[in-house]
Amino acid sequence: MKKIISGLRHIDSINLLYLSVFVFFCALFALTNSGVDSSEGVFHYQVAVQIIKHGQLGFDTPQDGVFQIAPNGRSYAGHEIGNTLFLLPTALVNFILENILSKFASPETIERLQQFILSFQAGIYASLTATVFFAILRIGFSQAIIPSFIATLCLILTTYLWTYSHNLFDGVLCTTLFTSAFFLIVRYRQTNNLKFLVGCFFCLGLGFITRVSMILAIVVAFGYLFSIYRSSFKTRLPELSLAIVTLIPFFVWQSWYNYLRTGIFYKSPVQTAVYAESNALNGNIFIGITGLIFSPGKSIFIYAPLLILSVILFRKFYKEHKKEAIYIAAITILWLLLHAKLRNWYGAAGWGPRHLITIVPIAFLPFAVNLEFIWQKTALKITTILLASFGFILALSSIISNWHFRMMYALQRGIATLDVNNNFIWNFWQSQPIDMLTGAYGNIVRIFTHAPIITIKNTYSEANEYASSTINIWSNSFLHAGVPWYLVLVLVSPLLILMYVSARNILRYQVNN
Repeated sequence: MKKIISGLRHIDSINLLYLSVFVFFCALFALTNSGVDSSEGVFHYQVAVQIIKHGQLGFDTPQDGVFQIAPNGRSYAGHEIGNTLFLLPTALVNFILENILSKFASPETIERLQQFILSFQAGIYASLTATVFFAILRIGFSQAIIPSFIATLCLILTTYLWTYSHNLFDGVLCTTLFTSAFFLIVRYRQTNNLKFLVGCFFCLGLGFITRVSMILAIVVAFGYLFSIYRSSFKTRLPELSLAIVTLIPFFVWQSWYNYLRTGIFYKSPVQTAVYAESNALNGNIFIGITGLIFSPGKSIFIYAPLLILSVILFRKFYKEHKKEAIYIAAITILWLLLHAKLRNWYGAAGWGPRHLITIVPIAFLPFAVNLEFIWQKTALKITTILLASFGFILALSSIISNWHFRMMYALQRGIATLDVNNNFIWNFWQSQPIDMLTGAYGNIVRIFTHAPIITIKNTYSEANEYASSTINIWSNSFLHAGVPWYLVLVLVSPLLILMYVSARNILRYQVNN
């Protein structure tokens, strides 16, 4: 009996550890959230609201944004359904609030509250990603707690994952699903437990109906299975069949949803001429590769600089974790080649190379797994500090300001365009990172000098212009809107307390184990 009780306590303490990691990042992202989401995710949310209110996927009348008219005459979202599915709980909560508040609050006030609640959803995605990444290091690669937590902090705070924690771009959800799938397939290799295999391909299936490019992750996952089944392939056919069966409902859904929207079961709206400017695979792959790796404005190594150390340490990682290294190399190369071939490989007005964000946690592993090794080597330690410092400063700058606002401001001044020849991509001194750094510095100066805020014609509200010209977080916007400082403090304090308590729990678990 004592052993059973001890075992239950051990399980509870492990659960508390991962819960603490999740809560820590939830609180961090909530504190640094802007309170507004102007990404494509608002259209996915619009579909979620339509499902909750009317039980329908489409609209009887034409809609603005990513919607288009289907063969049946109704208007449907051109993007896939995955993000919408995860937005259904938020849509339900907002629907209930609307019914309650409509008796004594104006429609405008209700809408602002609903949008405020919606803006925190991406932070939940990013918190799950951080927690699963921490679990990969702890369970998948047997790393100690503190190095695992430090590596997770580096993943979040020195890359553009932090920025995208308040953006419902569906690639953010795919990041969570892909990271979870990797964790589950590694656990399957470790335990041979079929629930992990099913879980892995369930996550990949959800990813596929979120962005069709996730088919690459499915292919690589099967390659990983073949690599671990090589000596017993014939006896493993039932397991492979189980993985395929897990995916079938997702492929059936996608085929039906494609047919509903385009009349062709194998063609999604994002593959039609309407989206050719962004998604057509007729771009110059050499320019795309050059831009995604070396350009001053869109290089992945600018927005996630510690990936440089992943490249440097990949050989060591390969020697110690051969199959996982091949998995990481395969998905990185395939993902890079596919998106380099896009006509819009640079992600238009996105912050950094937004299409690559999905693979950042996985590509980060060769660095993260070797963090203790790095700390024993002076040259690597200094390099890590320098790269992490730059990554943190750039990420913090993107939190202080607003990258979409900065892009529109650059367009207004005539120093940027939205095409491949954009100065934001190729001109070092006018590149997106440099513009963001100077913009964030200008915002801080503006706060102390009370200089006029930046205005953009016919685009942003005064409240948005103020936040983007000072500090683009919701607490600052609340103060500007006239909310008393002590009420803002009441709202902020619980988040700070949660971060403190969670960090303390993580440190205590390290000491006790």
